[in-house]
Amino acid sequence: MHTTSLILSSLLLALSLATTAHATTRVFLLGGQSNMVGTGKKSELKTPYDADQPDVKFWGNNGWLPLGPACDGRPEAFGPEISFGRAIKDALPGDEIYLVKYAVSGTALYNDWSPQSGGKQYQKFMQTAKAALANLDAAGIKYEISGMLWMQGESDAEENKGDEYDKNIRAFIAHMREQFKTPDMPFVMARVRNHYGGKSGQAALVRTAQQKVAEATDGVDWFDTDDYSMMNAGHYSGPGLINMGKDFAKAITKLLGS
Repeated sequence: MHTTSLILSSLLLALSLATTAHATTRVFLLGGQSNMVGTGKKSELKTPYDADQPDVKFWGNNGWLPLGPACDGRPEAFGPEISFGRAIKDALPGDEIYLVKYAVSGTALYNDWSPQSGGKQYQKFMQTAKAALANLDAAGIKYEISGMLWMQGESDAEENKGDEYDKNIRAFIAHMREQFKTPDMPFVMARVRNHYGGKSGQAALVRTAQQKVAEATDGVDWFDTDDYSMMNAGHYSGPGLINMGKDFAKAITKLLGS
């Protein structure tokens, strides 16, 4: 009996060590405009999203916080990170998950987020991401940047820059991969709705560009958001944002081959 117990203990230890050895610390970057910021109301959250999730870390207030309703400094609102973090952790239970989000309402890719022109939001996004990664470096934590989530394009359509979105998003993806030294970094776009710039046809140009670029670029994917519930004509409700986060996780998991 004693020998059996020793053998069992040894096997459990070996299994534990093997699991630890293969665990990956994964960093996911989230960027975009108002629908990435998220206008979901805390009152719309249900279990498990209505409480802190200590097994997923979120970069906020210059430190790593448990993912939760107030992790981005807005105690009464949330974005798609809430369900994305939960879903990706459930899909990759042996890995450590860290989320870095920077998003600003009403911002466009052609100027605000443009790496080529040094757009203000691009610069702030990079500052945020680099600060988070520097913190992990200082702690001696080895990590990989496992993907970027992008919910943006409404302002480009509204500001009649839809015809430029194809080349701009291609350049943006390539630049992100270069800057973070991850040439194959998965990149997923939630396709914008046909609202802002819809009457002028600009929204259709952005939507087509997002789908076309995803289908023509290795490691890039997109998904549709047209059926999500809405708070108003241009912004998703809490349940809509929950669905968005889950769909981001599905797409990223597929690109990671998990």
